[in-house]
Amino acid sequence: MNMWDILSFLFVNDRGSTQAKIGEVALANFGLLFFDEIPHFSKNILEAMREPLADGAIRVSRVGAKITYQADIMLVAAQNPCACGNLLSKTHACRCSDVEIKRYRNKLSDPFLDRIDLFVVMQEVSHTDKGDITSEQMHTQVLEAFRRQKERGQLHLNGKLTEEEIEIYCRLDREAEAILHSAVGKFGLSHRSVASLKKTSRTIADLAGHETITKGDILEALSYRRRR
Repeated sequence: MNMWDILSFLFVNDRGSTQAKIGEVALANFGLLFFDEIPHFSKNILEAMREPLADGAIRVSRVGAKITYQADIMLVAAQNPCACGNLLSKTHACRCSDVEIKRYRNKLSDPFLDRIDLFVVMQEVSHTDKGDITSEQMHTQVLEAFRRQKERGQLHLNGKLTEEEIEIYCRLDREAEAILHSAVGKFGLSHRSVASLKKTSRTIADLAGHETITKGDILEALSYRRRR
């Protein structure tokens, strides 16, 4: 699958005429798009993904044709911690040098990564490991969080709030506000990153039943930020 298949650009046939060709991103509209081993996708594909992730649409302009595909998607991606995959393993030795690890991680640009809200490092598990919460309990919590968002009168769920809506619905208490202000200076957070943090902490607060975003909510949201 190449960039044109994925990003819904124009297809030119052998006779030189053009026709619209929908691709995987537009087909995933209002759904989930999963990229496995994301560093192995071409840089052109990943950089072109910045537009749909930010705007929920793909706008294509070519000679004689302009078209916009709606692409309101949830992007989920996975990658290994290093090229060999064993960097965090407790049972296998990593075969990568520091240079190789850095090169592998640098395949994803900062502007692209800045459009991803949650980063989670997965650890090895064994058959004896047990979760703190069951799937049924989590399902109930998620439904309650949805209900709270609707009862606030939101037109959009937390992840899709506009800047104006963030100011209305993502209210932080004094401690949370101070922590966010400190994080902006310490980590050099962009305006987009701050908005993402507020939306993420709003959802964490909803899951916990907090009317206002608390210190614990903003700290948990910060823990999901990318480690530079």
